[in-house]
Amino acid sequence: MGPRRALLVSVLAVVLVLACSVVALAASLALPTASAAPAPYAAPASETALITANGQAVISSPTADFAIGPQSLNVSAQSKATVADIDSAIAEMQQRLLTIKTALEKAGVPSANIHFQGLNVSPLFSPPGPGQPSPVEKGQPLPQQVTSFTIYGSLQADLPDLRTLVAAMSAATANGATQVNTGGGKGGPMTNPQPPADVLAKGVAEAIANARATAQALATASGKKLGEIHSVSANQIYPSCCPPGQSGWTVQLTVSFAIQ
Repeated sequence: MGPRRALLVSVLAVVLVLACSVVALAASLALPTASAAPAPYAAPASETALITANGQAVISSPTADFAIGPQSLNVSAQSKATVADIDSAIAEMQQRLLTIKTALEKAGVPSANIHFQGLNVSPLFSPPGPGQPSPVEKGQPLPQQVTSFTIYGSLQADLPDLRTLVAAMSAATANGATQVNTGGGKGGPMTNPQPPADVLAKGVAEAIANARATAQALATASGKKLGEIHSVSANQIYPSCCPPGQSGWTVQLTVSFAIQ
């Protein structure tokens, strides 16, 4: 073999090696086939088809005072006095307030629940007589003569419950109060913030039954079959007092049912 032929053979061998390398690289970069595609996403087991409905029940209270909350009794007294007897009139009002306080205590109001609110003295001026100047002249007030005073005294009693309300009002008015009225109290807790266990159990059972009836109607309308209870949550449990004769506890629930 001559030198030229040997060189040609060597060049052909290099070309053949490069061609095989290109084919191997292309094979390694080839896209995956359809059989290698990832499996579709599976929904978690918690995403079960459900029918959810609300249920409510009103259960009568076994006692008449199931939702009695604290009340405040506002007591006030009023009197009038002349200039000459103003000091004795103020002393009389102070003694009257003490007498009312004692009467409230005897009516069942704890002493610590009775608070002195205030004692005010308001002067009354005589109107201008015939030929006298008006109280204001050229924009300036003129001296006026005080003829009498009005004296106001007040107490507030925080009643433990409504059972003592009538007795406290009667005791205050019988001992010198000229006006009494009730307020909303201090916003303390009610006597029974939660229903008794048997009342609560009855209310929950009725509320679930009402929710099931609604869910069954929804299932029938949608061509489904209602399954077992999936979850229950309490929305509200609160006392209801109105209308009269329907006092009790209201139970509101949300119930989810599985679909078979």
